[in-house]
This record gives sequence, structure tokens and C-alpha cells, in this order.
Amino acid sequence: MVDASRWSARPLSKDASRPIQGDLCATIWPTCSLQSAERWFDELYLWTEGFEASTTQRARIQAFALKQAFQILDRDESERIAITLSFGTVERCLDHFAAAFDSNPAHSERVVVMLRGSFERLRQRYRLRAFVEYLHILKIPVGYRLSTPRVSMELKALDFLRPDFAKVLAPRSARVEAWQDLLLEGRVADVPVERLIVAGLETPQQLELARQAGIPFGQGSAIMAAYAPRKHTRVVPPLPPAGPPQRKPPDTPVAAQDARPPAAGDRPGWSELARMWNVGEGGLASDSLADED
Repeated sequence: MVDASRWSARPLSKDASRPIQGDLCATIWPTCSLQSAERWFDELYLWTEGFEASTTQRARIQAFALKQAFQILDRDESERIAITLSFGTVERCLDHFAAAFDSNPAHSERVVVMLRGSFERLRQRYRLRAFVEYLHILKIPVGYRLSTPRVSMELKALDFLRPDFAKVLAPRSARVEAWQDLLLEGRVADVPVERLIVAGLETPQQLELARQAGIPFGQGSAIMAAYAPRKHTRVVPPLPPAGPPQRKPPDTPVAAQDARPPAAGDRPGWSELARMWNVGEGGLASDSLADED
């Protein structure tokens, strides 16, 4: 069993008279080099037990993860911490997350962000693009967590994001060629293969196969066991209230939405950039299909 901290999921309940009987769990997976002693970052990984989180609840959980990450860094319990945000959460709660980074300049550069989700179901791509560009301005590495076993199956998302790194689950095959294919496909997809992470390395055999194939980074108990983070917050806080989602003006062509936003100087505030990039405020009222795997 993975060492984990647990919080009651009751604060996530939609109806106080029918509280959720379950837990929000968190563990930290070190991400280490397979070729040296480098420890790149620690990934704060959260999941639920006893209930299935709704779209809004997942957004709150991810906001909670970011708050925990800043608290971990504030207490110097990690050199660098990574969190995962879904496309749908960024699409719906862009302003909340951007403002969180904006208000924590002392620690933002020690955060790593991994994105995940269904690119085909993403309805407002310009919002995701603006968030990624803002993170780059803050010098925050942005990665992509592949949900498929093959890099070639997610070329659209990779081409859109141009991530600084990618993470994929370890192949089930015991043939070293299957592991080498990850690097080959990554090069074809223009993924920085020197920053490819293979997760789920649980046995010495898997670790040896990854090293033989030249995989640069890995996660799993075969490298370093996960450990429970300290509980800096007793309950899961709510996201602040927000207005209804506002759509991009209808006269703005899609090509302009997907275009790379202009450079905006040295560490400008999110509010300034949001106006410059014409990114409307989002809210929590609507679900996003991009949250669905």
C-alpha cells in the first residue's frame, strides 16, 4: 500500500444533509534520473477513495493540490513540487489558478505543472493556450501526462501544447524494443525525449529495461518509494465564487484564438495579460468535456 495522507471528503459534499462518505488521498512520488543521482521534482499525486468526484469537485481538488504544493515549498519540504491540472479545470477556472501563481512569486518557479485531458473535447483552446504561455513567462515548466500507452496516439495535444516534458506509463512488455519505441515515438512527436518520464516502475526488471532503453527519468517504488505529505490544511477549501463563463467574442476567428499570445515583458500580472490576450473570466457553472478521459 502506498504511504498517503487522507482528508475527509465531507467539505466537497454538494448537499450538507448528505455528506460524502469518502476520503481525499495524497502521496508524493519522487521523479528521479535513471542515469544519475538527480532528483528532478516530487509529484504531489491526489486521488479519491469511496466516491467518484464530479467535475466541479475535481476542480476544487486540484485547487487544493496547488495550495498544498505552495505550503510544502514554504516549509522547504521539497526542492521542487509538481501538480497535475486537467484541461477542463484550466478551461473553467483559469483566473483562479493564474492568480494563485501570481500571488506566490517566491515559490512559483519551484512548481512544475503537468496537464492532462481530452484535447478533442476542449472547447476553449485559447484559454489553455493563455495559461501555458503565462506559466512560461513565470518560468514554470509545463508537461503533458499521456493517457494512452503510445506517444503517437496523442499527437494533436502534443503539437498544441509543445510541452517541456512528457510523462507516460511504463510499457507492459518485457521486450526492450517496446521501451525503446517510447523514445522513437517521442522524437517523431517532437517531445523533448531528454525530459521523458516513465511512471509505474515497480520491479527491478522494469527499471533495468528502462535503463537499457535509455529512458532519462522515472517514477516508481523500484527507484524511490512514495511518501505521505504533511497535512498543512485540515479540510479541502472551496474555490472562490466566480461569474458565469464568458465566451470569446464571436467575431474572433479560431485561428487567432489558437495563435501564440504576444510576449508581455518581465513577469507582468495576470490581470494585465488577461486583458491583453482578451481572455474572459471563467466560472464554475458549466462542465467541461475536456475533463473526461
